[in-house]
Amino acid sequence: MKRLFIGINGLQLDAAARQLIRDVQPAGVVLFARNIVSAEQVRDLTRELHQFDLTVAVDQENHRVNRLRDFVKLPTIAEVKTSGDPVGFGKRVGETLRELGFDMDFAPVVDLDYGAKDNALQERCWGTTPAEVVKWAGGFIDGLQAEGVAACPKHFPGLGRATLDSHEALPVIREKDLSHDIRPFEELLPRCRYVMVGHAQYLALDTVPASLSRAIVTGILRDRLGFRGTVLTDDLEMKAIRSVGKAATQAIAAGADAVLVCHNPDQIREAHAALRS
Repeated sequence: MKRLFIGINGLQLDAAARQLIRDVQPAGVVLFARNIVSAEQVRDLTRELHQFDLTVAVDQENHRVNRLRDFVKLPTIAEVKTSGDPVGFGKRVGETLRELGFDMDFAPVVDLDYGAKDNALQERCWGTTPAEVVKWAGGFIDGLQAEGVAACPKHFPGLGRATLDSHEALPVIREKDLSHDIRPFEELLPRCRYVMVGHAQYLALDTVPASLSRAIVTGILRDRLGFRGTVLTDDLEMKAIRSVGKAATQAIAAGADAVLVCHNPDQIREAHAALRS
């Protein structure tokens, strides 16, 4: 089984990127702002990537996380709520991504908004209660997938309580009752084929980050919630994770289907080698 989602450098597939894809045989490639300058260029790139028989994904949420920012203007979550039409917003995003050749969107964020200032979730959360998140993020999921683009809710089991940005450090969440944080996933995952697990440590559940925890990925996500789709980790190059190779094997042992390594080709090769050993 293919276990890697990777990132590439540049606006087109150069010789190095093609060789990397041939060598590591990823399940998918994730495109970022560094890979995108125009609709025509993106369509050419995704067309090339599909020749390798892999999934092409993107992180496309709203105006805060908008990889297509140079040529697609998207509303804020507050503006979507004012319009009252999350399904229409999801369809707009889905239609755009489908026309550009994307198969999957690493969205929506379904973490609860606890008002933390330093966890990188500002203006990305759909609400402060499970019901609010299910209503608005659920509408986005329905619209997105109606256009043929798969949703991938994140960051299981809920990153809203974090007070650190997992891109920069490992958040530690001390709350004992996480039922509210998990509830949006419980309600929304029956609609989805994918889910992304985050990199916070939940002291009430395990001593390792959620993305590497069998107690969380298998015990809660698989066994308790009954999710039978594809489980992905957040990017293992984030500073919440120390060793990409070791983390890749831990994540798969925990019950994940694939891991993301999105930036450094050497790190991608390290993860690939670890998963083969």
